[in-house]
Amino acid sequence: MADFTQSRTWKTGQYPVHCIESSGILRRTEPFLTPELLKSRYLLGIPLQLANGDKFTDEVLKDRIMLAMNESETQLGTTITREEFVDKLPFDWSLFKSFIHLKPRHSPIISMESLAIVASNDEIIFQVPSVWVDPSNFSIGQLNVIPLLAAFGAQSTTGSPITATNQGAGVAFLAIWGAAGNSQQNPPAYWQVTYSAGLSNREGQVPTIVNQLIGTNAAINLLSQIAQSYTATSQSLSQDGISQSSSSLGPRTYALRIEELTKNRDELIKKIKGIFAKKYVIGEY
Repeated sequence: MADFTQSRTWKTGQYPVHCIESSGILRRTEPFLTPELLKSRYLLGIPLQLANGDKFTDEVLKDRIMLAMNESETQLGTTITREEFVDKLPFDWSLFKSFIHLKPRHSPIISMESLAIVASNDEIIFQVPSVWVDPSNFSIGQLNVIPLLAAFGAQSTTGSPITATNQGAGVAFLAIWGAAGNSQQNPPAYWQVTYSAGLSNREGQVPTIVNQLIGTNAAINLLSQIAQSYTATSQSLSQDGISQSSSSLGPRTYALRIEELTKNRDELIKKIKGIFAKKYVIGEY
């Protein structure tokens, strides 16, 4: 298990990014989507049953919300809830010169518990002091190591001075690497970072826009299944010389609504990825 006593976090909220204090006028985060909220926001006026009479109970809706949450995570490329990860990252000489610029596989980062040089047999060769890690770019999944504190007599998080006999002893170690670095020798699994990542750093709370994406995904899947159960496009009834006929769109009953929700979902995915720096721009110069 990770040692949380030296955990590094940034002092702002996870959403809005780098927000110190919200005005409270808008509800930025809220509890996870419930069946009641799903129905009131996306399914008002929709008969929640199939053509054969099977109904979507609250328990079924809870299951569909859970599926929509997992679907949303794959679309965004990150976890919604806070999860703990451990990555082995390669040594790169050019990134090392940029204050050990590291990009773990999962972001945004909520907290970093450990950064170390670990051998293939899991032996810790060198533990990077947590006070050296700059957490200001955690929101975009970036770690930087700035070993300057020891040079100015700074104190660790426990209040004890950083000296050459404890955490500051690593300055010489890093200086040696800086002098002897070779761009042709980059070990593939050099750094080991243990950290927590996700879109929410508050237990039981998620950004409202993420709940909106989850609800949109759930509504699309529900409306599609309901519409597909109505296979007939016309019906007729006659008795004693009296007849009545009716027609409907059949499987395309909710096609327009599904199309609108799909467009909204695609826009939400783009916006959320942009907020948490999950989009990549590729081009030519």
